[in-house]
Amino acid sequence: MTDPSLWQNCLSRIRREFTALAVSEREWIERNLQDIQARQRQLHTFFQRANGARHCAACGGACCEKGRYHLTLVNLLGYLATDEEPPPPDFTATCPFLAPSGCRLDVPRRPFNCITFNCEAVEEALDEADRADFYRLEAQLRLAYEVFDRRYAGSSLRGLLIRAERLGDRPFLARP
Repeated sequence: MTDPSLWQNCLSRIRREFTALAVSEREWIERNLQDIQARQRQLHTFFQRANGARHCAACGGACCEKGRYHLTLVNLLGYLATDEEPPPPDFTATCPFLAPSGCRLDVPRRPFNCITFNCEAVEEALDEADRADFYRLEAQLRLAYEVFDRRYAGSSLRGLLIRAERLGDRPFLARP
């Protein structure tokens, strides 16, 4: 299956599964997504403090070229839980969510790998206290994602499309 057809298959399956969930399960997802999204906003403030956008513009966002499969079930649920559509992926790009102007995913719903990666220039622009705080928050965020990984068969930090290939026809939101 090609990446575009795998994406469409995942999106429609997960949308159906999410819609069919019990209210209590949807509420659990929404509460936990709010925690993840708040932590991602906090982590992004370190990127902003380090003038990360300037550093990205200088290199053209080279690290983003490694993000082809980083989007996770958690990130997609962030859109579905608010009845929004994620940006349509462009699988001809090095990252399907990268545009010439930067990432098309909003900060709270960016993949874990993307929100937690600091290139050398960004890392060096942070002082020691900020680096310590950043990595403390990064560890908390990882744990929050892992809660989803333990709860749902289709959740993995390795990425949605990679997980989908291993999951086969089993439901994404089934308990492992």
